[in-house]
Amino acid sequence: MRKYGLIIIAIICLAVLASGQIHWKNKNQAAGVEAREAEAKLKQKEKEEREALIQSLKPEDNQQQPLIDYLRYKSLTQDKVIVSLVGSNGTSGTGASTSAKRWTARLEKSLRADLDEAKALRFLNHSHEGYSTEDLLEGKKIEEVIKDDPDLIIFEKPLINNHYQSLSLEQTEIDLEKIMAKWQKERPNAKILMISPNSVANGEMENSLGLSYLDYMNASEDVIKKNQWTYLNSKAGMEKKLEKQNLRLADVLTNDNIHPNDRGHQIWFEVLQDYFQQKQDR
Repeated sequence: MRKYGLIIIAIICLAVLASGQIHWKNKNQAAGVEAREAEAKLKQKEKEEREALIQSLKPEDNQQQPLIDYLRYKSLTQDKVIVSLVGSNGTSGTGASTSAKRWTARLEKSLRADLDEAKALRFLNHSHEGYSTEDLLEGKKIEEVIKDDPDLIIFEKPLINNHYQSLSLEQTEIDLEKIMAKWQKERPNAKILMISPNSVANGEMENSLGLSYLDYMNASEDVIKKNQWTYLNSKAGMEKKLEKQNLRLADVLTNDNIHPNDRGHQIWFEVLQDYFQQKQDR
């Protein structure tokens, strides 16, 4: 009898142990199901929030959209976002001690920090030191930008070199219109931001045509206004920042009194950074 009693107790213990294992197995399975359901809900919520963000950033519904929001929309809806740059000395980085201190590199770094999908952003620079508007056309730089299939074009009008090379104001205006017409025709969906060159120390000095750098600035702004191009006078923006920071123009130019030094590139970047955050006039 004692032997049968021990067997019965053993059977009961095994049954209890098996029941406990089944209980914990079911509990763990339930916890796993709950975790998967919670994860699925979280992913669905993130998807809905992303879709809502994309809808809120649609350019066609935001006519005064800041450029940073335009690029954010593109980064959320495309595998790559192309920003093409073209111009002359300032945009090629002349005067900066290292490539990282150029205003273009600073802007790229800033945008990567601001955008949700920074890995999609690509900066392609087609600027060339010493190039005038005529050189940009003859050097096929405009076609290079078209091949990029850019979402945004930043175009520094190279008026310092137009002045230095004594191109006429009429030719400068014709060149600007040719450049813009090519981009608008071949890449109608790209945004184009035209910016001015930097300030120079002798802006009133005349070339062989009796024209100053300021004459080129004024003439170009007339054609910009006539064509209603999107334009940032970064020269004026830099001058405002110099005044606010109690700096002289000489403090931000290299020894040639023409090209921005590291400090000048920093201020130029700050002007662009401010502009990218602003609502755009239409």
